[in-house]
Amino acid sequence: MVQKKATPQKRDFKSSLFVNMFGRNINAKEHFLSLYNAIHGTDFKIGEVPIEPVTLENVIYRDIENDVSMEINGSIVVLTEHQSTVNNNMPFRCLEYIVAHYNRFFDKNDKYNTKEIKLPRPECYVFYNGDDPFPQEKTMRLSDAFIKLKDSKLDLPESLTLDLTAKVYNINRSANHPILKKCEALLAFSDFTEYVRIGRNKGVENPLHYALEQCRNGRALAGYFNNLSKEEQSMIFDEWDEEMFVKVQKQIAAEDACIENARNLLRLGVAANIVSEGCSLPLEQVLAIKEELETEKIES
Repeated sequence: MVQKKATPQKRDFKSSLFVNMFGRNINAKEHFLSLYNAIHGTDFKIGEVPIEPVTLENVIYRDIENDVSMEINGSIVVLTEHQSTVNNNMPFRCLEYIVAHYNRFFDKNDKYNTKEIKLPRPECYVFYNGDDPFPQEKTMRLSDAFIKLKDSKLDLPESLTLDLTAKVYNINRSANHPILKKCEALLAFSDFTEYVRIGRNKGVENPLHYALEQCRNGRALAGYFNNLSKEEQSMIFDEWDEEMFVKVQKQIAAEDACIENARNLLRLGVAANIVSEGCSLPLEQVLAIKEELETEKIES
């Protein structure tokens, strides 16, 4: 009897959105570099450091396919994974990914030459935003999964033991991880998925559309969705409602126009309460815009 090959599990919208935002979208490199800066405390800009996607293709490597990975400056391979459930096997999976990446970089015969092969340094990160309780941050180690030896005399010094670490960040808003304040794209992703969760808990008919409407004031996310092709839309959302998408984008554009009109009127010296009424914006928002303009004037 021939055993049927298992059908690969379809990504949920969160994984698809994460992969698109940080790996495939037109602004993916910018988003990924922002994420790298947030992790490392650096301030690299696009063009200052070479960054290239090196995500594995499932067709070539069978079941080995990671979410997003980039080569930074030709010397570092950064692998990132999104998880909605806690997976303690991530270090093992990351080891598979790293080996597969290394096999891509060099001819298989190079391993048998005497000349040392220079390998890009691997870094592995996991971004978790599931429903189960999880600490703000955790380091998972491959060595934690090693079988414990009954005879301690057989133990090797730690320096001689193979190991790999995967840093896990809890990016749920409730975890309040500082990385969200350092990476606007990751914050936008976290906000959107949180609104989907809220929509589901409220029992709304389409939580994805609910989340999109709730995030329409988030400029980073609004700009991201504005640049999505129809193919990308359908990849992320199973049932994308084009009419709803257009409606929300028009709302975003209209609000952006109101904000720009408010800025122009405030520059002319029009009172904030009049600007609020004329542009249909909350007075608090107009006052915030006014304060922003005053700061810009002082700095210039």
